[in-house]
Amino acid sequence: MKISETLKFLGKYIRNPRRTGAVCPSSRFLASAMAKGAGKCSGGVVVELGSGTGAVTKSLVESGFAKSSKLYCVEFDASLANLLSKKFPEAVVVNGSAEDISAILGEDAAALKAIVSSLPLLSLPKDCVKRIISESERVLPKGGRFVQFTYNLKRDPAELGFKLMRHVEYSRIWLNIPPARVDVFEKL
Repeated sequence: MKISETLKFLGKYIRNPRRTGAVCPSSRFLASAMAKGAGKCSGGVVVELGSGTGAVTKSLVESGFAKSSKLYCVEFDASLANLLSKKFPEAVVVNGSAEDISAILGEDAAALKAIVSSLPLLSLPKDCVKRIISESERVLPKGGRFVQFTYNLKRDPAELGFKLMRHVEYSRIWLNIPPARVDVFEKL
């Protein structure tokens, strides 16, 4: 990660910590765990929510998701979405809200296989989180995956409020600032 991107990320955090949720971009170890959690999605669509400066996006691209699948990156911040578009021309970068996944995907929603979320769900307003979770459950097919990380290493996965998903695995990533936990859910 370039130092200018890290400083940009830190500046976003200082201006709005509840929306950014992290003081620095995800480590390559966390990004790799997120990509691994998405499973093998060849031929389908993968959506990354809260792409930020692209740490997880880079790992998704390096894992082949932009070649064998269609990769969407949804970023609410316009300047970060612009940065992502330049860094990852192989991805479909959308400046939009995670609450609008089905509208963003359009006809591609039928091929959705996984959602990889770097959103700070524990610090966003509860009604916003409820809409994101509900929309994710609605658009994911049976067996579709939802991957989420948190800095709360002891979080009960049930706290996210899924009704149609089951928790299938988690991993702790110690080589990240701060250490993180990656949870993988699968639609029933």
